[in-house]
Amino acid sequence: MKQATHVHLSLSVEAQKALFVDVHQRNTIEACGVLLGTRDEEDNWHVEQIQPLRNTFASPVYFEFAPEELLQAELEHPDRIIGVYHSHPTGFAEASNTDKQNMQRVNQEQRIPWVWCIIRGPFPALEAAQKQEERISPFLVKAYHHFEAGELQGILVTFENSPNT
Repeated sequence: MKQATHVHLSLSVEAQKALFVDVHQRNTIEACGVLLGTRDEEDNWHVEQIQPLRNTFASPVYFEFAPEELLQAELEHPDRIIGVYHSHPTGFAEASNTDKQNMQRVNQEQRIPWVWCIIRGPFPALEAAQKQEERISPFLVKAYHHFEAGELQGILVTFENSPNT
């Protein structure tokens, strides 16, 4: 899989902290939700916030949103959903075959330009994890997009810093 060099995904400090909390609170199943933000004129994704959604399977190796929760998120945040995220609590670092099939279906067949973000574990319980910095490590995040005229590509992930750091 090639790395897309012309686009990137940036995560705000707020989104980093919220992802940290979500994956550590749901450390035994695939945490999942939507990425809220904007996409600029160069097709870069800028994640400002996340909204966790329930994994209806409560599984450590598979996730699926409740359709009504995804619809509610779309109604609450019109034109702000720019992608989805989920965790791999077992530590698997790459998109699974199921992930790849879903990415292709949504990006190419349904023509929804979402970016896909995977956070890999393992994750300690939130209380233990909070003793560390409350942000997602850049080494634990991968992003993907299935471009219309091509194959699945890795997307560069950048992390915004707090103005105080």
